Order: sequence, then C-alpha cells, then structure tokens
Amino acid sequence: RFLLSCCHRQGKVANRMYAAAVGTFQPSDEKVLQLAATHASTQLDFTTIEDAARRMEEHTQEPRCLFVSHDANVTAIVSRLRQRASLLTVPVIVVVPHPSESYFLAAFAAGADDALVSGDRGGVTRRLANLLSAKPPQRSVPLQGVALVASGDIGMRRMLGQTLRRAGFDVSYATEARELIEQASLARALSLVVATEDFPPLGAASAITSAREAAQKPDLPALVVPADADEHWDPSKDLSLGASGKLLCFAEEVARRDATDKRISARRPYPTICSFRPSGVMHPTYGVTHNVSREGLFIRTLDAPKPATNVWIELRSPESPHVVHLRGSVVWRREPGAIGATPFGFGMRLQPAQCPEEDHGVYVAGYDALNANRRSESP
Repeated sequence: RFLLSCCHRQGKVANRMYAAAVGTFQPSDEKVLQLAATHASTQLDFTTIEDAARRMEEHTQEPRCLFVSHDANVTAIVSRLRQRASLLTVPVIVVVPHPSESYFLAAFAAGADDALVSGDRGGVTRRLANLLSAKPPQRSVPLQGVALVASGDIGMRRMLGQTLRRAGFDVSYATEARELIEQASLARALSLVVATEDFPPLGAASAITSAREAAQKPDLPALVVPADADEHWDPSKDLSLGASGKLLCFAEEVARRDATDKRISARRPYPTICSFRPSGVMHPTYGVTHNVSREGLFIRTLDAPKPATNVWIELRSPESPHVVHLRGSVVWRREPGAIGATPFGFGMRLQPAQCPEEDHGVYVAGYDALNANRRSESP
C-alpha cells in the first residue's frame, strides 16, 4: 500500500488539520495537494479509505477533510466514511479533470460536498483555509426528530440512513410491515417516513399509510424512493442529484416547515454547475446550485464568500439552454462541519438592478417555468 505523508514540521508547531487523499491521482495533482497542505499547516496522507477513516478518528480535535479522485468509486468511499458517526460531517472533495456539468453532478450525487478542477492549487488552499477557520454551531443531539426508513434492502437502508443522520435526524429502520407499525407507534418525535416502493408486502403507499395511522399523524411528511433509484442514473441526461440528493432536499423542507421564510417565491431544487466570484476577483470558483427562487440561490461549495460580499455568478438558467450572468449579495453561509439538512455552501440574494436586464429576465422566466412544472407534479 502506497502511503505518503506531507506534514508541516517547522519547529514544535503541531499540525492544525488532518486531510487524506483516496484514489489514483495524477502526479501534478499529488503535488498540488501536497503544496497546499504544507501551506495550510495540514497533514496529508495518500492512503486507503479504511486507513483514512481510522486516522481521522485519531484527529478528532482537528478539522478534517477527504480528497477523492474522480475515477474512484466515490459512492462506496463516502458510504464507508459515513458509516462512522464521528465522521458524518467530514467534508468530501472530489478532484475532477474538467469543470463540466456531468463531472460535478456525478461528484455531488455520489455524496461529495464539493468538487475541484484538477490543478487548482488556489482552490485547494482556500478550502483548507476555510476548514481551519470554520466555526460551525455545536450540538450533540439532533433537533429534527426521528426519521423512519422502511426498506427491505440493507444497502438502501444504509444510504438513506446516512443521509438523514447527516441532515440532523435520529433514524430508525423497518424491514417489514409489522416492524414499521411498531416503530411508528413508539417514536414520539417521528417527523418523517421514507419508504422504498418495493417495501414488503404491499409497497410504499401502504407503508406510509400504516405509519401515519400508527403514529396518529395523518399529515406526517413522507417520501417514496424507487427501489432502483440510482441504478440507471446518468448525470449527462438527468439533471438531478440521485436518490441521496433528492432526499436531502426533501429533508431540508421538512426541517424548515415551521421556519419563517422571507422569500416571496418558493425555493425549488435545481442542481447545475455554476461559476462565481466576488466582485473585483478575476478567477472564478465552481460550485453546484442547490435550490433557486425568484429572489436568490443557494450554491454548494466549501469556498463560500463571507456574508455581505457582492458576488457575480454564471449558470444555465432553469428550463432553458441559455447561460445567464447574475449579480447579488451573500446573505448567509453554511459552515463546514455543521449538522443539518442544508449542505455546505452559501445563500445569495439577487440584486436585479445590478444584473444585466436580459439575463435577469431569462432567469426569472426560467424559474417561473420550473416552479409551474413542480406544482403540476405535486399530488
């Protein structure tokens, strides 16, 4: 096994951060990661996921992150990492060869928190610096209540459970109808039911009805997951984020259902690659949009600008082939390491008067079309 450590060893200064890299990287990318790690006082190990997880648990008092090469089995690596409760919020960054929609969506759909283009030393350095300085809110007990996962497939239960735990839910599981009814009747803080469509013996609809009756909550939020949700997923054709990404969006809505939202329009999931940069900065950063509204967007990235920063962003408009240039201001950002349904990144409010008029018009029309389609799809 190839193991390479790049450590900051000047005098008696201890490493302030731990990072691991899993997969096969180009020599140039290995060098970029090593140089950035040294600059950021970070210990970096090129190793296996098993060894990386073990070492991360030895560095519990330090910020941690995991780099993964794009040609590795990212889904399996993320799943192995998230199996350990102490590593649920460790950021995963996939290094991709090009800033293309297919590469970025595939990385996020596999469970990554960010994607970096090969050779982007500045991007690596900024992300490590952000992780070092991040101060996420601390809490030891999930606040979102209990999510009941109903599936007869152990792999699907594991994937759904990991996503929901990271979103801040306690998770219980049911493998058949009798167990589902028992769990639903006992869970006092039951907030959500997620069932695969082939749940035995009568499918997801019957399972959801039984859970609502047992919990005496007729309006209990519920989601049906196709049994082969990600089996035939193709990011070049399906502009979504796979089963885990859709579940994350749904869990976010459940978590926020009692919150006050100042938006005039509804937020709608819309994942697409985007480039953004603070006003006055020439080099763009790439991210993926998480949701959009008429008034603003949320962008998934570990390189989020500070609140009140003016940002220029380019993205493909919803329901349109056109790329639009928009301008806005960062309202808030989700710090790395925080537990909750909202992923790491930042929310920005658009400034229509500062946007090119035609581009803003295309964006608003695209959002309205997306919103109308989503409303028509709702039961």
